[in-house]
Amino acid sequence: MRILKVFTCGNVDDGKSTLLGRLLLDSDSISVDILHQLTEQGGGVPNLALLTDGLRAERSMGITIDVAYKFFTTKHTKYILVDTPGHQEYTRNMYAGASECEVAVVLIDALKPIEAQTRKHLEIMETLGVKHLIVAVNKMDAVGFEHAVFLERQSEVNAVLNLAENQRLHWIPISALVGENVVESTQSMTWYTGPTILECLESIPPLIDTHSALPLFEIQGIYEGAAYGKVLQGTLDVKSALYRETQSLEIEECYVNGIPSTVAAPGDQVTLLGSDIQILARGQQWGIESLLQGTECTVELCWMGDAMEPGTMEFILRRGAAERIARVDLPTRINPNDIQHLTLNLSAPIDVLTARIQAKKERIILIDKTTNATVAAGIIKQINQ
Repeated sequence: MRILKVFTCGNVDDGKSTLLGRLLLDSDSISVDILHQLTEQGGGVPNLALLTDGLRAERSMGITIDVAYKFFTTKHTKYILVDTPGHQEYTRNMYAGASECEVAVVLIDALKPIEAQTRKHLEIMETLGVKHLIVAVNKMDAVGFEHAVFLERQSEVNAVLNLAENQRLHWIPISALVGENVVESTQSMTWYTGPTILECLESIPPLIDTHSALPLFEIQGIYEGAAYGKVLQGTLDVKSALYRETQSLEIEECYVNGIPSTVAAPGDQVTLLGSDIQILARGQQWGIESLLQGTECTVELCWMGDAMEPGTMEFILRRGAAERIARVDLPTRINPNDIQHLTLNLSAPIDVLTARIQAKKERIILIDKTTNATVAAGIIKQINQ
């Protein structure tokens, strides 16, 4: 059974939490006791948003502040639903939730043109390279299920979207409140013949790097002559050597989750034994394709820390198991929730596979050297050689 992380985003009050509640309700993923409590709290009608608005402060204000998680399972897929904030001041929370997922559901309110924060969310989708973007035009019941309104919202979104070639866009008109096109097909929009949201999610192919991709292995640690780490993509074969710059590594033994194996698949945690293990180091990436190396990189970051004035400062950059000291010259003031392109100068070269940059998979965080707090998260856009 595959696992699929799905997150929702959009402007505040567009109905994100209600949509997730509807998915859980109509897929029979809510216990009788919980459904009874929601019905009592909703005055006779289940208040679906409360399923994901878990913080007391959120419930008192009727909005989602933190990133909330819920789970449900179909015959073929285990879903992890990520409900992310809509308010502008919580963009960093939303960015953190988005960075974990490969599928996004962006809600658009049928009652009004798209707003600035929705545009920001669409920009983040592009930046993170989210593979499948489902744009759900919600509250269609409030506009009489009119096709013209759906087309108008489509036009507004298409005017600001600039997706990469490997990103896919899906359009679905819905009413999360009454359950149209969420799990059950619409009865009110005869002009729409496409899938429901759940049907669309079920049809999305596996998103993990295919076994046919060239193998790439990240070293997470060395212990008593053994190297352990993670297969980032491709199939790791004991019979094949791994390379980095002018060095090569012959694999003598391979263990996947402690069990001897001749191959390791994408995502596997692996322990390797060999006579040349001493040449490895934590944070290195090894593969059979040439890797870029450089001490300067261009990144796109969402700022999560306190506001900072222009100047030169240093942070800890973390990419997977790799850590470097990163120096950055801030040209202008940077505020919480800002998204900026910056150039980082690193204390030592970092290994990067070109294909992973193009696929927007080289995700990083910046950490304050004094407090160890995460101050920014983003992706590597380019290695400047």
